[in-house]
Amino acid sequence: MISNEDYIMEYKKILNKESLWGEYYEPLNPKINQGKGLRIVLFVSCNCGNRVLNQLSVFEKKNPGLLNVMGVVTDDPVDPHAKISLKKRIWSQYTPEKRIELKNSIIDSCINIGIPCYTGAVKTEYFRSIYRAWSPEVLIMFCFGQKLDEFLYEFPAMGSYNFHPSDLPKKMGAGTQPFQNAIRNGLKTSPMVIHQVTELIDMGPITGVSSPVNICLHDGTYPKSLLTLLEKITSIGGWMCIQLVSELLQLKAKGETGTVEWIDFEKVLPENIKQFLMTPATDDLTEMYEAPLHPLLLK
Repeated sequence: MISNEDYIMEYKKILNKESLWGEYYEPLNPKINQGKGLRIVLFVSCNCGNRVLNQLSVFEKKNPGLLNVMGVVTDDPVDPHAKISLKKRIWSQYTPEKRIELKNSIIDSCINIGIPCYTGAVKTEYFRSIYRAWSPEVLIMFCFGQKLDEFLYEFPAMGSYNFHPSDLPKKMGAGTQPFQNAIRNGLKTSPMVIHQVTELIDMGPITGVSSPVNICLHDGTYPKSLLTLLEKITSIGGWMCIQLVSELLQLKAKGETGTVEWIDFEKVLPENIKQFLMTPATDDLTEMYEAPLHPLLLK
């Protein structure tokens, strides 16, 4: 039962005790063409997740009928009841004020696009009913704090994919502290990896690996803040996500519903992107390391 409904500006905020924490944000002006295109649901947070969300929205607008972002699930780093590994994950590096800002930025993006956003527990029957209504063909996860159960990651017929900022092919950086792991191992570069979601966290089959990303300053030392590494490594995430979606759309156009098994990013990434990734990091926490857009967003 809905315990309260709060109408604020351009969305309806639904509070339901069955969500355990968080809320469901429903836009009052939903986007059009809801029934068409490859149905995608995002489980994302932070700037990197917001970047993916907005670039997919641009792609959808440029290609009417091909893509349909159905909804977004994001972390609630504010609610003390939220079980998102707050102290272990990158959220521990942010101030409380910045956590609120990042959470709200995801919600604002969703409302501006015209899609719903959920911030509560995902392993509940309440959310499963929402998820069934979204009926995703593809799940994309990026910097999300809850472990998904089998129902969620096996539901999409074309796969569930997680983006992780560490060298998983070399068995490095799985789990909640990929940046600390890279530093402990003395790595000078670290890729962005896409892998399929399974029961074991960050252990699913690998779908693609970016070119190396320089995680050091000009003098070869590491930045003072781990937030720099988060922004720098994940800067290529939007580009990789558009490429993944492009490959999924090619499969769907052939009438196939399986997963994308492998993308050779070393081959498809342009040279200017590779050079961008290898530029030194900085200690400027306002630097977002904006990678050039995927060509499909420029058409």
